[in-house]
Amino acid sequence: MSVVFGLAAVIAFLGALGVVLSERTIYSAMSLVLNMVALAVLFLLLDAQFIAAVQIIVYAGAVMVLFVFIIALLSPGAEERLRSVELRLLLGGVGAVAFTLLIGRLTLNGITVGAHGRLHGALGPFSPVAVNAHGQVQTLGDQLFTTYLLPFEVTSLLLLVAAVGAVYLSRRRRQLV
Repeated sequence: MSVVFGLAAVIAFLGALGVVLSERTIYSAMSLVLNMVALAVLFLLLDAQFIAAVQIIVYAGAVMVLFVFIIALLSPGAEERLRSVELRLLLGGVGAVAFTLLIGRLTLNGITVGAHGRLHGALGPFSPVAVNAHGQVQTLGDQLFTTYLLPFEVTSLLLLVAAVGAVYLSRRRRQLV
């Protein structure tokens, strides 16, 4: 199991590097798909089957198809190359340090790793025992379509507006040419 974790972690890291360091936007999008698939494997190792399936179906499938569609519509060869690789490395380094500090802060606030590699901390209202008693998908679906219905629908509306906006921008740009 640790071999699979190590392999998935390395692939996720390389995919993230590909997103940041790729010169062409289409290669960045494909590296993001690779990263999302590796994250789905990591979710499976954490016994979060539903989140892994959503990661593949929604993010690596639908959202990335939308990204690639928008990149193709906006002609990826026409963008200006304003940022150099050094600037991207600097911004990525600052982001990595900020993320490391955030994880360190969470660790100091009581979330610890036990001897078997499991996280320990406050459980909250949905303990692993309660979730497993009802099933992961059932518990998540119940909360998603009752308590969190409005944010769920607003997110779907935002994705629809983004797709319509991309089509509008591409049609307008072609008519001006």
